[in-house]
Amino acid sequence: MADFKQIAQLFEDRVENVDYYETRAHLRAKNELLEILDGETKQLIFLVGEPGSGKSLFLYNLPKILDEKYHIIRFNTPFFEPVDFIKHLIRRKESEVGEFALEQLISQAVELYKESPTIVAIDEAQLLSKDMIELLRILADSKAFWFIMAMHRHESAKILREPQFSSRPHRIIELGLLEYDEAREYIAKELLKAGAYNLEEELSKKQAKTIYKFSKGNFRDTKKLLHRMFLLMDAALKLGKNEFTKPSRCLVTMAAIDGGLIDS
Repeated sequence: MADFKQIAQLFEDRVENVDYYETRAHLRAKNELLEILDGETKQLIFLVGEPGSGKSLFLYNLPKILDEKYHIIRFNTPFFEPVDFIKHLIRRKESEVGEFALEQLISQAVELYKESPTIVAIDEAQLLSKDMIELLRILADSKAFWFIMAMHRHESAKILREPQFSSRPHRIIELGLLEYDEAREYIAKELLKAGAYNLEEELSKKQAKTIYKFSKGNFRDTKKLLHRMFLLMDAALKLGKNEFTKPSRCLVTMAAIDGGLIDS
């Protein structure tokens, strides 16, 4: 019998210590990014998409995506003050931070980075303060950095209307959703990697379609549903409810309800 709890862990919502599954949307974003980096000057790049489309996963895998050709400085959360942000950039160059005002610290950082292929990647950028937005505008104008700012699609429009961004060179890369066949391929790949060959066969085309219907092609919700389903199967096994130890529409529906993807 398969270890359902261990299989459930394959579908946990995390970006570290997981194999990078390159969806078509991610491949398109990668190609767009490479074209911009190869053909344009340093500027702001906005990576936008629905929550759960894989923006954080994309940023986490930037070194692999870009074949280690760029120095990546990644911020998972944007809760920092301008002075602390600049000091962090300076320290990343193993340089001593001067006891200067912000304007002088900016000049120090620009001097350190102006000749280096550095990308500053900021996740959840819709949460940036106005002071930080102004600082990023100044740094982008210096042409010392590339910035990739990941944010939710519905919140990006407001930020992009800000004069700091609308009046300056910037590019927008949009991450779309999973297509049905690649969602099914992703599920099969993870199960086969775990050696769960019977489960991969038992997860019928019809059940895969139900998973896709409930998750609506959202990568995070797909993983959430599968994670909950295999936890339910683990609980059923321990309770001797053998009828719930095989993938079924009933289990998929229960997992979707448990994950808040559909109403009970």
